[in-house]
Parts: sequence; C-alpha cells; structure tokens
Amino acid sequence: MKPKYLLLPLIMMLMAWFAISNESTLVLPADADNTPSTEATTPIWDETVFNETTAKPATAKTEKKKPEESLSPIDRIKALTEKSDLQLALLDDHDNYTRYPPENRRFTSPNQDPITQRYAPDERTTLSEDKNFGLTIWSDKKYYLNTDQVNIFAYVTDGEGKKIKANFSADIEAFRQRIGKLELADEDQDFTYQATINLADSSSSISEPGIYKVVIQDEAHEILDALTFTLSQPDIELTGEYRDKITSKGDLLIEAEVKVAQTNKFYIQASLYSSTNVPVGVTQQTKELSSGTHWIPLEFAGLMVRDSQESGPYVLQQLSLAKVTMPMQRAPVEQPGYQTDAYALDEFSDQPYQEQDALSN
Repeated sequence: MKPKYLLLPLIMMLMAWFAISNESTLVLPADADNTPSTEATTPIWDETVFNETTAKPATAKTEKKKPEESLSPIDRIKALTEKSDLQLALLDDHDNYTRYPPENRRFTSPNQDPITQRYAPDERTTLSEDKNFGLTIWSDKKYYLNTDQVNIFAYVTDGEGKKIKANFSADIEAFRQRIGKLELADEDQDFTYQATINLADSSSSISEPGIYKVVIQDEAHEILDALTFTLSQPDIELTGEYRDKITSKGDLLIEAEVKVAQTNKFYIQASLYSSTNVPVGVTQQTKELSSGTHWIPLEFAGLMVRDSQESGPYVLQQLSLAKVTMPMQRAPVEQPGYQTDAYALDEFSDQPYQEQDALSN
C-alpha cells in the first residue's frame, strides 16, 4: 500500500481519539443549568446580595459596579465639569434642603426674593393676528383689599414698537359672568390708557372676595387679552409690634404680633435682609390661629444668617399674610422695616440643619 493511502486511516484515528478524550467536558444546552460553576461563589448572607430586590442564586456572578454607577444622582451632577442651568438649580435646591430647615430658603439678590416674585404685577403682551401690532396690559397689584383702588393700564404698539392711539373697551368678569364695564382713557396724552376701580365705593360691582378678570380689547387693531386680580379678605393684619432674640440653637428669632378677625388657618412668609440691603433668606409657616392677637415666630437658621456674611442689625424687609382658602386670600405685601439688635455673625450657629436634626433625634 502506498504511503498516501496509509495517512487517511491514521488521521481518522487521531480525530476519534481527540473526540473521546474531550467527551467529559462536552455540555449540551439542555444540561447547562446543571453544570457546576467554576466562578467563586458569593455567600447568600453577603449584604450586597441580601439587599437586592430580586434574590440571586448563590452561584451567581456579582457584577462590579462602575465608579460612576455607585454615585447618587446629586453626586453625579456634582462630578460634571460643565452643568446646565437646571442642574445648577437642582444642586442649589439640594444644598438648601440639607443645609437649612425646610421652612427656610436662602437667596442672593433682591429679585430672587420669593415674596417679591409672588407680588410682582404681571405685564402681558399679545400680538395681533398679522403680527403688526401689540397689546400690553397690566394692573398695579395682584391682591387688593376692599378699601383699595385697582389701577389698570393698557397700550398698543406698532411694528416698530412705538405706542399708538387705540380704541379700548373692557369688561369685568367674575364667576363666569360679565358684571361690569370699564372705560380706559389716555389722560396724560402718552398713549398709555388707564382705568380705575374704587373698591370702597358701595356701588362697585366688585364686592365679594375672589378672582376677577378684566377683558381688554383694542377694536381698532382687533387685539384682545385679559388680566386677573384678587380681592382678598385675609382676616389677619399686623399690629406693628415686633421683638427679636437669638435662640438656644443659635438661630435668629423675630416675632411679629398679628390681629386675627376670625379663626382660620393662615400662611405667613417673611424675608430678611442686612441693614445694607444684602439678602439673608426667607422663612414661612402655616398656623391655625383663633380670633384675637398672637405673636408669630419667624425663625431664620443661624447658618443661613452666617452664609450672608453680613453682621447685624438685620431688617425684616417684607412680610406676607394670607388666609388659607381657595383661592388664597393674600393681604397686600407689608414692608415693616423692623431692625433687630446688632448681632455679630459668630453669635449664630454654624451647624447645618441635617446635622442638627440628626442630633435632636
């Protein structure tokens, strides 16, 4: 037999021997679940396994988390080299939440004052259908008492933004009904038209507390828009008496005396500034008060005062009182201007609220 014919049986024998020698390691798919794992097992009492929502078999391979996956969402944002405005706002809210009590919030410029933002009049501008004219309307305040005067303003601009003559009509609406009309006049000849509602007038169609709408239309240029204001009956007012001290926890406490006409739940919000008009922060609370006079505690965290880096005296700049109803019966904003004693910064606590709260519990 020639050598080339001897090679074929030899190769076949070698292949058969190789298959037999590896037979013990061959695993069929159907038997895969019964195959002992060669991975090191994790004890079932290991905390990382015990705390899983879905229990893993003892032989399961524990995957190692990447470093960034072990961080909290806040820590991940902090780790970013570039942050969006939303991310910066989230970090600020988180720092406020853990640094100061929930009723306190720090702000760094007067236009960030929550009370200023709440009471700022809304100026609205609406364009005509052809976009060639604009109607701008606003009222001097958002919240009024029944002894106040409501002032409403409107003007129309052309395509170049210049005020022009207009022909206004206005309706007052409440509770989905038209209850009166207004006449807007340009008395100053500056193309800004004005109407006035005297709420103290017994003949006024506006008498019940609630939200009122004024629908204003410039018939000459076919533009229409509306604004709203609230007639409030807050049943709470300041007496003008105040007092202050530093608490045993190192916080600044200012007490304001109020007079309540009728038992109800009330919302109080106050903003604090330094004597040089640097913002310190705001405090707020909701209290059930009976009729009569009461001292309302307005507490500002010592650390929040320290963070302003301003020594005393401090000024109770703005104060908002409201009766908790639907809608909220807010009194017009008060500006007491009350000054505290000339406290030094080191008289206040430097402990974050989260740590204070943990110690008290």
